[in-house]
Amino acid sequence: MIRFSCLTVVLLFSMALSGAVSAETLYVKKSGTKLQAEGSAKSKVVKVLGKGTAVDVKEKSGKFYKVSAGGAEGYVFKFKLTSKKPSKAGGGILDILGGDPKLAAKESSSASNIRGLSPMSEDHAKKKGISEKDIEAVKQMETFKVSELEIEQFLAQRKLGEFSE
Repeated sequence: MIRFSCLTVVLLFSMALSGAVSAETLYVKKSGTKLQAEGSAKSKVVKVLGKGTAVDVKEKSGKFYKVSAGGAEGYVFKFKLTSKKPSKAGGGILDILGGDPKLAAKESSSASNIRGLSPMSEDHAKKKGISEKDIEAVKQMETFKVSELEIEQFLAQRKLGEFSE
């Protein structure tokens, strides 16, 4: 009975501390990352952090980590942080994802698809009987741009990513 009580106390104590983190330093993946006043994407922005900014993690709780950075304290969406300091150069998808070299091959082939049809892909499409109209439609899509603000508004409206509650 005493053993069970001691085990229960230890278990409850460890559960109470589960959100606490020993001094851990993470880095901001992308410039423009918001340090929020509360653990919500809808809360006031305390500071905007640049790519590679070191943050000291105070607490991990749900989707937001309580951090301190450059004399300010607040919350950052956990998927905007990485354990590896990103290079200042670049800014591509690998940097956003934390620069994992294992993704290099997949990212490079995906990037060409994102930009539309390469000349080789266009030739292949023509050989497969894809109409000029459809090929031109893909080229037209290449010119379409979506701003960071539009992406953020979309995520907020759809309650996705850091806006999911």
